[in-house]
Amino acid sequence: MGGQLGFLLTQITFKPKPLPPNVRLDKQTAIITGSNAGIGLETARQLASHGVSRIILGVRDASRGATAKDDLAKTNPGCDFQVWHLDLESTDSIVSFADKVKTLDRLDIAVLNAAVKQLKFTTTASGHETNLQVNHIGTALLSLLIIPVLKSTSQQTGRPSRLTFTSSEVHFWTPFNERTASNILERMDQKDSFVEGMERYYTSKLLNVLWFRELASKVDVKEVIINGTNPGFIASQLHRHDPSSGFKVLKKLLAWTPEQGAYFVTDAAVSKQTESHGAYIQEQKITEPSKYVLSAEGKEAQKKLWDETIALFKKESPNANFDSILS
Repeated sequence: MGGQLGFLLTQITFKPKPLPPNVRLDKQTAIITGSNAGIGLETARQLASHGVSRIILGVRDASRGATAKDDLAKTNPGCDFQVWHLDLESTDSIVSFADKVKTLDRLDIAVLNAAVKQLKFTTTASGHETNLQVNHIGTALLSLLIIPVLKSTSQQTGRPSRLTFTSSEVHFWTPFNERTASNILERMDQKDSFVEGMERYYTSKLLNVLWFRELASKVDVKEVIINGTNPGFIASQLHRHDPSSGFKVLKKLLAWTPEQGAYFVTDAAVSKQTESHGAYIQEQKITEPSKYVLSAEGKEAQKKLWDETIALFKKESPNANFDSILS
């Protein structure tokens, strides 16, 4: 729906559906980022219950990842759960993770779920604003670096591999004040561009949508189906930096469970087929993204963001041959 009234109605009335019980994903390998808790953890549980043989838990905290692995193994002992370190605030960590992905014999499903919501201006060690770094730069870098493995798996299996981004309806809500800047990313890294509160998170999720749409335009749908899904408002650790009493009440009244949130993710990563390539999915159906995304200005910003992001990658990861990845 896009608007905030529509958001409220959806949270109250919509009931997400799990994958049909007869769906089988035997012998497949999946990667899920942000999978030590919340939607990511429950996505891993659901994929394993449908037969995925190996699931890589991409996590920042190894001890919490180990706890998640033990929890998952109790209900799905036949799945090989592996905990791999991944810090989306660190380019070196992302590149190292992607290099390890290249050693896999197959990668059928990748769910890029990790995200942050910082309400105050903070920066990572690389100097980027934290929401921007994790939700766009880090996620985009990882998505690009694992494309070759997804493609090679498709050649083995004869069917498209899957790349699903955990998106958000909040991309409708940002004023995107940085859209007129000569360089969007550089402007978002400047402290005086930051408005305390939710706005930067909203904007980072808009960049997320622009990125996966442009990436999809450059990847053959017969090799990798790329989409983004909105899991709705979930009671998860994403909101740990929002201590306001009003937000807590809203969460108690409206939020879905992480298990319900994962229904949206598994639907996008498994059930949706080639028609979902480059699509934004909401309420488990393909839906138009924001009017801005579809506008001429938005389409221009999409290409501009791509160019800026690739230029940044080449600067920060000079040893990676980005031009060859999509060739």
